[in-house]
Amino acid sequence: MPKDLMLLDCTLRDGGYYNDWDFDAELVADYLSAMARCGVDVVEIGFRFTPKARFLGPFAYTTDAFLDSLDLPGNLTYGVMINAGDYLKEEPGPAQLIRRHFSPASESPVDLVRIAAHVGQVESCGPVVAELSRLGYRIGLNIMQANSCTPERLGELAQAAVGFGGVEALYFADSLGNMDAAAVQGTVAALRRAWNGPIGFHGHDNTGYGVSNSLAALDAGAGWIDATVRGMGRGAGNTQMEYLVAELQQRDLKLVRPAPLYDFANNGIAALHAHYGWGKNLFYYLAGLHEVHPTYVQDMLTDERFDANDIIALIEVLGRSGGRAYSPAGVDNALLGQFAQAEGSWSADGAFAGQQVLLIAAGPSAERHWPALARYIERDRPHVIALNPISFVPAELVDSVACCHPGRMLQLLGSADGWREKPLLTPKDSLPDDLRHQLEGREVLDYGMAVQRHALQVTPNGCVVPAPLVAAYAMAAAAGGGAREILVAGFDGYDGANDKFRAMNGFLEDFQAQHPDLPVVSLTPTRYNLTASSVYAM
Repeated sequence: MPKDLMLLDCTLRDGGYYNDWDFDAELVADYLSAMARCGVDVVEIGFRFTPKARFLGPFAYTTDAFLDSLDLPGNLTYGVMINAGDYLKEEPGPAQLIRRHFSPASESPVDLVRIAAHVGQVESCGPVVAELSRLGYRIGLNIMQANSCTPERLGELAQAAVGFGGVEALYFADSLGNMDAAAVQGTVAALRRAWNGPIGFHGHDNTGYGVSNSLAALDAGAGWIDATVRGMGRGAGNTQMEYLVAELQQRDLKLVRPAPLYDFANNGIAALHAHYGWGKNLFYYLAGLHEVHPTYVQDMLTDERFDANDIIALIEVLGRSGGRAYSPAGVDNALLGQFAQAEGSWSADGAFAGQQVLLIAAGPSAERHWPALARYIERDRPHVIALNPISFVPAELVDSVACCHPGRMLQLLGSADGWREKPLLTPKDSLPDDLRHQLEGREVLDYGMAVQRHALQVTPNGCVVPAPLVAAYAMAAAAGGGAREILVAGFDGYDGANDKFRAMNGFLEDFQAQHPDLPVVSLTPTRYNLTASSVYAM
């Protein structure tokens, strides 16, 4: 256990991922006052990004001029973080960029600069370290996704940091939030092969181990620990400072005064927490287990296209397809990659020849008008395809169930009342292995599906559709099987304005243009551009 524990709070820096680093001035003043009184040593007050092509608030750039406008308590060390990628990849090069964005430390409110570098960037950071050192800054080097490295590789990175000179603290981050105490302590030991200076730890809380991992790092000999108030930070958030301080006080590891911190956690920042809702949940926990970057989850939680089942399935897909490194296009690429088999082993050719095919979705209008729909089905006997199992629809009135989403498939496999015995229309090769195994012994109509943006193609064995929508998939199957008319119910159309509505409405318009002789008629109220009728007129 180190004698001089350095406690670093990075609430504004890491929390800015939620509000574009645009914090209210009164909240900032209350935060700094709490930090100055509670026993924190360093406040990493923001990033110092290179210019970005969108609006970001002042704590994204944290210029000296902006810091000079704040009332900064004098008993704190102030730091900023830079992303190595910004300074290594952009012109005119690292040394020049450092000089462009940093004045000499003697003229700046900033004392400490931490360099956040992915494992593949660490050994290229020498020029950045050298220029910051020349300017007089204390320097921390933060190894991102350190647990992706072998102990030998960690030793090499530590040796590189030694060779730079000027690095005061060598940090590692539990970037994916999936480390446990043994992994944390093993990482400290691996870095100690070459590094004799202070080691720091930045914990994420995906699996709820933020505080315990921080304490494990201290037990292993780390001397710098990060945390944020209420854990505010990207994705599931970070080690919670108020919990960590309580543990440090209880264990007599550091002289702290928790009361101001507790007050700010329970009052000052509570409104932000209520608004943005960061913190661990099932999705971040699963992302940690599957080694998926938490920003993917954060993106999906704010994207109205995805419900809970979508997010869970896509986490699994991203875990199989290299989701460690974040890319803004990663979720869309995962969607496209999951469904890539345009032909299945089952042919729809003639399956619906000359028939009316009724597609039932779970929209409120279908439930509201279900008695009339049931009477129509019993009287006219259309071929009924349910889009996923539907609670208000008796299985005996359904001929088959279409399902292409792994989350819905799990729901179907766990359902009762006859749903499990229905023929299953699904792109079997696109399902995870465990689900395919669970389908053994049941009737599967393996109609293929590939997802390609702005594409639509229907064949007897499968389809290409522009989005992974079960309604689009089932409609393509009906067309590929020779249906004379497609009737739909429960296609309400959400609120008529969101992304799900636009995706489905665009498909329907393209489908009807491509199949002008195949009527598509809605029997219940809809916002989509469809021919409207009424189940009561049937």
